[in-house]
Amino acid sequence: MPRSAASASTPFTYYAQTMPGVEQIAWLEVHQRFPRAALKEYLFAKERNGILVFVYDSEPESLLALRTTEDVFVLALSTEITSRARGALQEVTRAIETDPLFEQALQLFRKWRKPGLRPTYRVVTRMEGQHQFRRVDVEQAVMRGLARRLGDAWRFVEEEADLEIWANLLGGRLLCGLRLSDRTMRHREYQVAHLPASLRPSVAAAMVFLTAPEARDVFLDPMCGSGTLLAERMLFGKYEQVLGGDIAGRHVEIARQNLEGLGTGWRVSRWDARKLPLASASVDAVATNPPFGKQIGSQQDVERLYPAVVAELARVLKPEGRAVILSSQYELVKDVVRQQAGLEIVRGYSVAVLGEWGRIYLLKKTA
Repeated sequence: MPRSAASASTPFTYYAQTMPGVEQIAWLEVHQRFPRAALKEYLFAKERNGILVFVYDSEPESLLALRTTEDVFVLALSTEITSRARGALQEVTRAIETDPLFEQALQLFRKWRKPGLRPTYRVVTRMEGQHQFRRVDVEQAVMRGLARRLGDAWRFVEEEADLEIWANLLGGRLLCGLRLSDRTMRHREYQVAHLPASLRPSVAAAMVFLTAPEARDVFLDPMCGSGTLLAERMLFGKYEQVLGGDIAGRHVEIARQNLEGLGTGWRVSRWDARKLPLASASVDAVATNPPFGKQIGSQQDVERLYPAVVAELARVLKPEGRAVILSSQYELVKDVVRQQAGLEIVRGYSVAVLGEWGRIYLLKKTA
């Protein structure tokens, strides 16, 4: 669907959905790309999404360049619902029908997307927390409010609508947005081949972002799986070389398929991450998601793997090099890094991936 480059004459409030825990990293990306943006707040939809709310005063289309986010919305409604009983449903309907912010968001959407004379809309509703009603009741309350606000000017459809209106009832907070992004923000087009439990692209992008990419970087993922981290580094910006490998030959072939067409200067090899065929102090940045638990056998296998892999990372990293590791083995990662001379943990972020909580660690090579 064609988009115009219509600009907002005054600042609008937007929100981005991320994987849980990634919202703080997403704000770092927003602030880097759009220095005039202003952070308003972080919200949390249990284990499904983090939510980053911010103010931005330029073209909404530019927000679609964000890579650490799953979806981007212009904020249409943010209000407190005073009750958890069924009477709250009337508050939901009234807020949808009357809040002036909703009309401002619709006007921005019309200017930007330029829909036809009678555009279509659909509704996505989510509910978190304890209430004396169901999610479907919230959906019906939202629909009643929209029917009164939109009248015959818009037509409701179940799928493939011009506009998606998302309504989130997060405890006592009602947050509604008009979706600006489409599925390509979360499902990257380069992913032509897949592996079970592959890393989510937006999480991979967040990990790449934390390596502070530079144009002369040699970037490494020593356990690359389907190549998502490698692809996200290639798409982030200029680099000197992107290197990846895996002990499984099938993974190597899948990664190569996913990187074809993204550019040059990359190489994916079959290797053992515990004995990398790379020179010492030859890599500027590393991002990797090592296997854990049932992925490789047993906890004992994990406890043998991690020290050897981290030792190799310390060897191949240049002084001041950066490494980002995602793992659910919180204490093991910390213990292994403490025992490795020349590496230190700079920062950690708790994130949920595939229903399991892990932690993204940012490491620095100090010597």
